[in-house]
Amino acid sequence: MSQHTFEEAKQVKPQELKVIETDPQIAGVRFSPCGRYLVAGSFDSRVRRWAANDEEYKELPSMSGHGGWVEAVAQRADGSTVFSADSWGKLQAWTHDVAGEPEKKWEVADAHDGWVRGVDISPDSEQIATCGMDKTIALWSAKDGSLIRRTSSDVDLFCIRFHPQGEELVSGDQLGRLRRWSRTELKMIGEIDASGLYLYHRLQEVGGVRAIAFSADGSVVAAGGTRPKNGANVQGVPTALLFDYQSGEQQHEITFGATTHCYVHDLALHPAGFLMVVTSGTPGSGQLIFQAPGEEEPFFTHTKIANCHSLTLHPDGKRFAVAGTNKGSNGNGRRLNKDGEYQGNKTPIHVFDFGWPT
Repeated sequence: MSQHTFEEAKQVKPQELKVIETDPQIAGVRFSPCGRYLVAGSFDSRVRRWAANDEEYKELPSMSGHGGWVEAVAQRADGSTVFSADSWGKLQAWTHDVAGEPEKKWEVADAHDGWVRGVDISPDSEQIATCGMDKTIALWSAKDGSLIRRTSSDVDLFCIRFHPQGEELVSGDQLGRLRRWSRTELKMIGEIDASGLYLYHRLQEVGGVRAIAFSADGSVVAAGGTRPKNGANVQGVPTALLFDYQSGEQQHEITFGATTHCYVHDLALHPAGFLMVVTSGTPGSGQLIFQAPGEEEPFFTHTKIANCHSLTLHPDGKRFAVAGTNKGSNGNGRRLNKDGEYQGNKTPIHVFDFGWPT
């Protein structure tokens, strides 16, 4: 990744390079660590991919075989393998390249009992970590999909990440906790209190840690979610909490917008020293924000993308992509169009150039 200072970052003026239209919705949009692919899970049980080294982002043959929605994807550092998991509990691995058709490497039909919320690959590309609504965390062999070990939590789990140094994992859960797990034994070795992202209201547990990001050296961990105001039709201020990883001490709390903006759905700690977040709220509001810890105001805000839910940095440091559900999206009860058909939602992917000063 190219090296830039925070002073240079404050001068950036990101420009939109491309909008990739997708139908139906997708989730978990990620550039591959090698930079050649843009990959996402799809709500029609596929994994979709695009050539990121093509200015037109040509779509490549997709990966099939899932039973439900695919929201969690991870990729080997060399870009050769994609790991994906769905809402039915299936975990799959595919090998692929730009020129050929993808080939299924292995699958585990019942990796979890129900929705798999998070998938991550270890820095050495040897193991896959997953977590799900069945309140378990599992480690798998990236080579053949064999189960290495599994452990249980006491609440719903939203996300799982390997620490950059590779010896620990961190989970984010419904109660607003960042739990540290040893990779060798998968035993809990510490807990970081992010309970400011949780509320119990009207017999409803609201919030939780929805996204995790590390600094490049692993010394700082960020938890994204909302500081909830109420249950039912949830409202809350999108919030990111930054902690010293070893001590667990909270260093910063950064809020983004009003209570109607609700959740930080994805975030990244940029090597130049600032936080990138995307938020989604009601009705359909979306924000892309760059802000440095300790600064009172963001230095870049973009509000033209509705319902933002995915954020991914290209490894060249020059590009990033944001995905959100189309404007005017709706669920049950949406009116039929003039042809008497129900129009489903879509997910435009917006690819940006950072606009680093020359």
